[in-house]
Amino acid sequence: MSRPDSFALGLIVLSAAIHPLWNMLLKRSDEKVVFYFNIHLFFTIFFSFTLFVLPVASVTGRGWLMVLLSSVAHFFYQIYLCRTYELGDMSLTYPIIRSAPLFVVIMAAVFLKERLSPLAIAGIVIIVIGAQMINQQKISLKQFFGAWRHARPRVVAAAVLTAFFSALYSVIDKKGALIIHPVLFFYLFFAVSGLMFGLYLLFAPGRKKNYIALTRANAHKIALAALLEFASYVLILYAFRLTAVATVVAIRQISVVFGAMIGIFFLKEKYGKARLLASVVIFTGIYLLIITK
Repeated sequence: MSRPDSFALGLIVLSAAIHPLWNMLLKRSDEKVVFYFNIHLFFTIFFSFTLFVLPVASVTGRGWLMVLLSSVAHFFYQIYLCRTYELGDMSLTYPIIRSAPLFVVIMAAVFLKERLSPLAIAGIVIIVIGAQMINQQKISLKQFFGAWRHARPRVVAAAVLTAFFSALYSVIDKKGALIIHPVLFFYLFFAVSGLMFGLYLLFAPGRKKNYIALTRANAHKIALAALLEFASYVLILYAFRLTAVATVVAIRQISVVFGAMIGIFFLKEKYGKARLLASVVIFTGIYLLIITK
């Protein structure tokens, strides 16, 4: 079950192309927790028709348990993601966050009994290495490992926890997407995690400052980010139904290549030799996953 068919691969690649777009909007926001809460609020209100179109009544007790577990995992992932972006040091944090597939391999084996071949695991490791290389200015082992020398413990902790909860919700969502319609499942866990986000915002000191002004100034970006995040992750939920969760999460790391392309075309960044090599490494890992039986 480790090798994705062409349809599943198409879903994952399309999701990966969308993912950096909403992530870029979050990165550029002035108050990231407020921005992310408003993504939840917009989606929950404007997509409430989902509850009348899809069979909520058919969700079993096991299904609601998956919704609750997913909501908690997504909530902590989003909190630590915002925290990581606030702390900066993207040259360090980004590679750590992108190590999530390694966590997924372990969790999927323990909780889902998914077993990958040695070649597939090698492909995942290669993809993670490529993702770590993508932000290097030049091809250099010193630069590859250098960021760790001056790393602050809280920066590393935030990034590691982001990766951990990303892996955790992926494994939970694999089970959830198998027993609940993916669109309905997304709406339910996103609405519940949005409620948690709202409570966090309500009691977090200083987070509510200028809420109205920030919301008005970013309304169009919030709406766009909500639509993009929905589209990106629902595609992944459908892919979870078709192939191993570790394979899906690993191939989705191609989003770092799309992110680099956005930097080139929209931010006028250079696509240097290091990024070119990183892209080749990532595609090599993906190729190994595709050919694995």
